[in-house]
Amino acid sequence: MPSQGYGTIGLKPAIISKLQKATDEYYPGMFLPSALIIIMNEIKRQYYTIGMYNFKIDFSGRYTSLTVRSDVKKWFEENYEALREKYEEKYKANNFTKFASIFMLNMFESKAASQNNVIKLKESDFTWLMWEYEQRKKEYETKYGVKTFERFSDVFLKDLLERVSSAKKILTL
Repeated sequence: MPSQGYGTIGLKPAIISKLQKATDEYYPGMFLPSALIIIMNEIKRQYYTIGMYNFKIDFSGRYTSLTVRSDVKKWFEENYEALREKYEEKYKANNFTKFASIFMLNMFESKAASQNNVIKLKESDFTWLMWEYEQRKKEYETKYGVKTFERFSDVFLKDLLERVSSAKKILTL
């Protein structure tokens, strides 16, 4: 879709500053428009949903334009149509520019919230998995056609997580 062109969105300096800070945190070394493309795709793939968070927003200062890919701007416009009333009620966002500013902040806050549910492991944390691979290599090759450690990890961890999920369901009855 990049061949479709670009669009601009007006943002206040405080908003751009917050968005750039969040970009530096989650996508170091990347420009804000590129981070917005990635976040949009993550949301479309349902890695997480956009929540509505409480903000104290400084809308003072002159507008600065942010150039984004046209598909990103179109996605913002689609969300504006769908969420206009909710954002107007909660944030007093009575125009597209205010909506886009708050929507982007909510995107990054949702990204932050989703990171709280991510398991962060070091390579040394996988020594048990390598041990399991050595123990179950032949079994998994015949049973699942698994020939590599990466594929074994996918199958073994998926099975493990399904068992944990089943146990949670049983324990909550």
